[in-house]
Amino acid sequence: MATNSPINSSSSLIARAGQIMAVIIMLGIVSMVSSMLVTESLDGDAAQINKAGALRMQAVRISRAYFVNDYSATQKVNAEIAVFNEHLADLFNKNQLDDEQDTAIAKQYQKIKTLWQTLSRHSLPVNKMTLAQSIKLLASYDKFVSKLDVFVSLLQRESEKKLGYLRLIQEVTLFLVIAVLGFVLIKLHHTLIMPLKQLVNVAEQLGKGNFDVKANYKQNDELGVLANTIDQMSSELKLTYQEYEQRVSEKTLALTRSNQSLDILYRAARNLAGYTLSEQDSASFQIDHQIIEELEQLIGVGKIAVKINNIKNNSLAVDVSSKNTIIDDICFNYHEFVLEKQGLLFGYLLWETPKKTVAYGWQKQILQGMADIIATAIELDQKRSSEKRLVIVEERAVIARELHDSLAQSLSYLKVQMSLLTRKMQKQLPQAQVEETIDDIKAGLNSAYLQLRELLTTFRLQLDDPSIKNALSATITEFTAKCQHPIEFNYQLPDNYLSANQEIHLLQIIREALSNIHRHAQATLAGVEISLNNSKISVNIWDNGKGLPEPVTKRGHFGISIMAERAMSLGTEIHLTTRGELGTLVSFEFTH
Repeated sequence: MATNSPINSSSSLIARAGQIMAVIIMLGIVSMVSSMLVTESLDGDAAQINKAGALRMQAVRISRAYFVNDYSATQKVNAEIAVFNEHLADLFNKNQLDDEQDTAIAKQYQKIKTLWQTLSRHSLPVNKMTLAQSIKLLASYDKFVSKLDVFVSLLQRESEKKLGYLRLIQEVTLFLVIAVLGFVLIKLHHTLIMPLKQLVNVAEQLGKGNFDVKANYKQNDELGVLANTIDQMSSELKLTYQEYEQRVSEKTLALTRSNQSLDILYRAARNLAGYTLSEQDSASFQIDHQIIEELEQLIGVGKIAVKINNIKNNSLAVDVSSKNTIIDDICFNYHEFVLEKQGLLFGYLLWETPKKTVAYGWQKQILQGMADIIATAIELDQKRSSEKRLVIVEERAVIARELHDSLAQSLSYLKVQMSLLTRKMQKQLPQAQVEETIDDIKAGLNSAYLQLRELLTTFRLQLDDPSIKNALSATITEFTAKCQHPIEFNYQLPDNYLSANQEIHLLQIIREALSNIHRHAQATLAGVEISLNNSKISVNIWDNGKGLPEPVTKRGHFGISIMAERAMSLGTEIHLTTRGELGTLVSFEFTH
């Protein structure tokens, strides 16, 4: 950042303001001192004018006193003359007279004194003067009075002259102050107001994000330093703002790209959710073509393809040290992203890019995410296939055990009875014994047929509804119609809580229990309760029928045997108890 040059004392706004204030103060002081001096010189002028006027009036009275022809008039004239002399002597003191001796006032004053001395020296007693002498003396006094008039006028003019000086000083001072103030206002407008307006405009533009406006004030004073600092700050803010805009643009692009990639990966995962590898040709496997095109547009370069290994070779274990490998070609680079899960290699996601194309990290991350989704879909498909095979194996084992415990035993019993019938017929025993054996064979055949129907009903059961709760509700509705009495249903498990194997065994046990209630219980009310207690699934099937015979054994009770076999598949046992005074309770618990 550039540094500002130091401010000279002569160019500082504060220094110049101080100088202007000093000039105005000096003008004020000079004006005040001059006015004081002029005012001091006016002190006593009014008194002098009054005294001079009084002398004039007194001279007139003296002149008129000579026309009074009595003895007392002489004394009166002498007294007036003595007073006149005293007032004339007090009109100027010695210093004032010396100061003014070269002026017209001093000259006129000397003339008045000289003329007065002449008049007062030649005056006669009033009673001895003739009329002609009185008239002559009166003319001399009139001349003397005219001299006094001139003297009074000179004093007035001198006083007015001093007042004129005072007025001139005030006018000059006022003019100079106005001139200085005008100069100050003009300078203030050019050096302070206009630059401040410009700085305020720059600040407002900066607030609006316009960093191109500059102050353009280059004086070496405080405002110049401020303008230079604001210009530098504006330049730095512009660079910072551009940097932030670029970073925001990059972040926005990255977020947009992430949003698009998440959308594509989500739709790809949804598209592959029901993927079944066994139903696809591994050589022509492809996910939704639109998703591949959108992925290629998002990546921005190259082509994308998926290569799946032979579906029969599903036990290939690999040690993948790097999920992303690059195969060089003359014109292209092939980036391979492995489809690997739990140590199993399912194939590759291939990204073909032109030679010398830079592969960015975010591109690899998106492609590896797509590869992981495809690998997960294939792994889930294999798990579903394994679960189906496991369910089939378990069902076959259950069928084998149930056939052995029911139909096979009945057939063995019939075989024994046929052997016994053959011996009786060979020995030609009585017809009654032969018919007895035939009746046993018929009863065994009827029992075997009933057992076969029950087995067929049980083995044909399928869980078509994806929700076990809906399947159980349909079963409750079915047996409510068969039993002709209400069956209460209380299901408190979370959605999709049980595995497919557990769902089919639970449904078979409940159906078998409700079938026993329908055939044997003679009840008027029943119920099914399924709840979750401390991570254990508790199942209760009850009725208010006639209860269980004592003792209860599995042999001869085909339904109880079926429920016991299913419970073993769930890792538990069936408990049969009497519910209150009447009825039966079938209960069991198993862990998810």
